[in-house]
Amino acid sequence: MKLAEMRVLIVGGNNTAGPLPDLARYLGEGGRAREVSFIGHPFAQDIVRRSQLLRWNRGRSAVEATVERERHSGALSYLLDLALTLHFLVRLRRRYDLYVSGTPHFGLLGLLLRRLGIVKGTTFWTHDYHPRRFRNPLLNRLYLGLDRLLAETSDWLWDVVPTIAEHRRQRGVWLGADRVLTVGDPLEAREICCIPAEEVPAGAVLFSGLVDDGYGFDLLLEAMPLVASRRPDARVTVTTYQPFPETLRRGIRERGLEDRFDLLGFIANDDEYSRVIQRHRIGLAIYEPRPGSHKRYSDSRAKTYMARGVPVITTSLPPIAAEIESAGAGIVVDYSKEALAGAITDLLCDDDLYRRCRASALALAQGYTAERVFQAAFRRMGIEFEDRT
Repeated sequence: MKLAEMRVLIVGGNNTAGPLPDLARYLGEGGRAREVSFIGHPFAQDIVRRSQLLRWNRGRSAVEATVERERHSGALSYLLDLALTLHFLVRLRRRYDLYVSGTPHFGLLGLLLRRLGIVKGTTFWTHDYHPRRFRNPLLNRLYLGLDRLLAETSDWLWDVVPTIAEHRRQRGVWLGADRVLTVGDPLEAREICCIPAEEVPAGAVLFSGLVDDGYGFDLLLEAMPLVASRRPDARVTVTTYQPFPETLRRGIRERGLEDRFDLLGFIANDDEYSRVIQRHRIGLAIYEPRPGSHKRYSDSRAKTYMARGVPVITTSLPPIAAEIESAGAGIVVDYSKEALAGAITDLLCDDDLYRRCRASALALAQGYTAERVFQAAFRRMGIEFEDRT
């Protein structure tokens, strides 16, 4: 079937850091699909909390509905996600050729909609796979059982990294090789932009993302005194889409690092966020390589950095680390304060190393554009794609 003749329904998280809004904009704004409907809901940790229905008809967009949401309250919030989705679908009164979802409860809804004849084909795009998502063993078995059901019965599986399919096979999940595609988090063409290297502040380091355990912020606190001893102008900007914990604020104060950190919090405007990233010499994606970490099965903040010409310091945990190291787009370090401090100071002090990594980061990012990622996916699915670049 031709993509230009298809109606596509996309349901999942509407956080701008997630890939589903990228897919909706790519198909909808470019008029690449006949009609695109996107029903988006907030993730548990999101500060901006609203559900929304967006629709594009042959490239023309409209905001159909927006519902302000409460603080996340576990299962009740997931049930409200489903209820609002069904409400929006009744409002749309459409049948769809393709359904794309990104979380298990929406994937299950897709199977129901397929059974009812509302959608013809379902695609489950796994971008947050977590073998140990819940501490409660019963809940975790339920989660893994639902993942198995979706993996074995969805028409197509999109996995952001190949390690997801590898782990499913280790669990004994049946996967038809022709149904499983690696579809990483894409970059929009407008994201690949940077300011001249000489305009980047010399000591500027960026930590963007979650600051929970396992994301490396505590390691950064331990490394910064070592960095400051070599580079007195070193300064870290922190952006995160969760409230910044008081325990970490206290850790910064106790180490006397208040003048080393700028806590910007959440930056809602995409253009402003892009400008912030560009004004940094280093981007950190320093995930702790702990057993069972879900970052082994997810894409990385590194792409966001590289698109703006920012070299990456990361650990070996995320799958993209091997690509970064091979391309020379940054430095892969052991999870220790000495290794992290050494890599930061090398990139801050060695201008030649910085410029080489910067050029390599921009070149590597070109391979992750939405155009390349989605064209490859749809053609693998046998969907005729009209190139509109």
